[in-house]
Amino acid sequence: MNVRLRPLIAEDASWLDAWLAPVAAGVRFPLDGPPGSTLLGSLGRTRVGYAIGRDGERVGIAVARRGAPSRTAATIELIATPPEHARAGSGMTGARLLEDELRAHGARTIFAPAPEVHGIAVYFWIRLGYRPLQRPEWPCAVPGVAWMRRDLPR
Repeated sequence: MNVRLRPLIAEDASWLDAWLAPVAAGVRFPLDGPPGSTLLGSLGRTRVGYAIGRDGERVGIAVARRGAPSRTAATIELIATPPEHARAGSGMTGARLLEDELRAHGARTIFAPAPEVHGIAVYFWIRLGYRPLQRPEWPCAVPGVAWMRRDLPR
């Protein structure tokens, strides 16, 4: 399996519009408006978004904030795949590639959200080496979301 990340571009908007809204809602990722334009319009220097590609086909997205909640940390906000590409390993590989990108920009700690009622999301992060955090350790409070953390190897 050949999985790669590439920056999201304007041409990805209609592809995102076709599947992202219900997936994002399931993991409590906020979208105010059409998924493609909402997400693409929110990207910049600190918030980055990537298409996850497998063997030349778009199979998911990865969104993160660099330098959040601190200069040496980052927050993965979303790893998502359309239903037809779910549970095929692309999201997990995309998350690892995103960690590498965030490490290259100075992150030593990465936080990731998991819906409190969605056990498979917690399991996803645990398989990647993240640990659940107690409330006092959370980088921020989002209703219905528990937080995970991974300290990257140096």
